[in-house]
Amino acid sequence: MSDRDDLAAGLRDLRARRGVSTTELGRMLGKSQSLVSKSERGATAPSPQVVEQWCQTCGATIDETRELVTIAERIAGQTTEWRREMAPGRIRLQHDIQRLEAAATINREFSHDVINGLAQTPAYAEAMFRLGMHIVRDDGTDLAELVQARTARAVVLDDEAKTFYLLTTETALRRRLVTPEQMTEQIRHLIDLARRPNITMGVIPFAGPEAVHTQHAFAIIGDPQVDAESLVLAQTVTRGLRLRDPEEVADYVTHFNELRQGAIEGDALISWLLEIIANTTS
Repeated sequence: MSDRDDLAAGLRDLRARRGVSTTELGRMLGKSQSLVSKSERGATAPSPQVVEQWCQTCGATIDETRELVTIAERIAGQTTEWRREMAPGRIRLQHDIQRLEAAATINREFSHDVINGLAQTPAYAEAMFRLGMHIVRDDGTDLAELVQARTARAVVLDDEAKTFYLLTTETALRRRLVTPEQMTEQIRHLIDLARRPNITMGVIPFAGPEAVHTQHAFAIIGDPQVDAESLVLAQTVTRGLRLRDPEEVADYVTHFNELRQGAIEGDALISWLLEIIANTTS
């Protein structure tokens, strides 16, 4: 059987096990009955995100979900078109990421030239979304609601049973995406986060020395050595990427740890950030 046949059979079995019709499942997924029917026949290949939602709705196990989503990613070349993913509503995407972050024991995020998403103040988040508006079609999303959805994800940082590693570069602190006053507020927020016991903040300075190439921004949600489910999220201008293969996730963990070797952390980072604020406001 082909990947498409395997995926269709798996999705069909899940719906049958849940005991709902294609029309009922379509309503539960927020999709058409036609999409459900075609997916079960192998006439179309649903996106990895739809497959994951299908699995959750039908009560699939973690292993079943991982297997079917992996097949869907393989069919899609492990990528989904960013515009297509964002078009139904960027708020839904924020909620999806929030759910993944809340389920993971360990979260790692490397931002190449911006403040980490979980560490952004509302003003900074708004500036980021405004810069990205040209990438997606206007979906009618209210900007204030979108910012609220982004900043609401930060609630997970309050859970001291979880561990967070947030890494960025000095470029993020030097860019003028917001006003000087707003950037000072943002840096003070980073200092507050750096003082929390379950959060390790890191900044790779211009002075280095850098251990490896920074390559691109990414988030590792979960850890293959600790969590039952883990994945890597990354994006280009036009595509969003989700990697679930445990070996590939482990490679990203290794890369993240190598990046940290060139970063300022702990008390040294707090002192360095305070100097930036002093130089900005003097």
